[in-house]
Amino acid sequence: MEPVQKVTVREIADGDVEKVCWLEEISFPDPWSAEGIRESMRQDYTRLFGAWHGEMLVGYAIVYFTIDEGELVRIAVEPSFRRAGVASLLLGEFFRISREAGKKRALLDVRESNEAAIKLYTKAGFETDGRRKNFYAKPEEAAVLMSRELGK
Repeated sequence: MEPVQKVTVREIADGDVEKVCWLEEISFPDPWSAEGIRESMRQDYTRLFGAWHGEMLVGYAIVYFTIDEGELVRIAVEPSFRRAGVASLLLGEFFRISREAGKKRALLDVRESNEAAIKLYTKAGFETDGRRKNFYAKPEEAAVLMSRELGK
């Protein structure tokens, strides 16, 4: 595994969608389709950005913006790059672009069994706001709702 310093962040382009789909397939029991990802890319309120090691997409995030909030709706890291700081790098970009867009708060939801992600989000300043029973499918599971102020 290469250190995170060799990873750069940039917007996801249309030509990157198949790489995002590959990470979706290996990361989630309910992967988004290429058309679903492209549809998100067409929305004014959505930002997609990836972490790149050379030409390899090693992580990505999808963010939706509302009037004053940024919501992290998807984040995934290639397995061999996990625990190397890639997710933290993507979270940092999420915070940066949200603040640039004038957002005051960051939101996300996470499977309650995903202890590693909850620990990462807590370390990044997120607090638990509540739970949503049976939010996820495949398998059915509650979501932990988390948020944090973005500040300056």
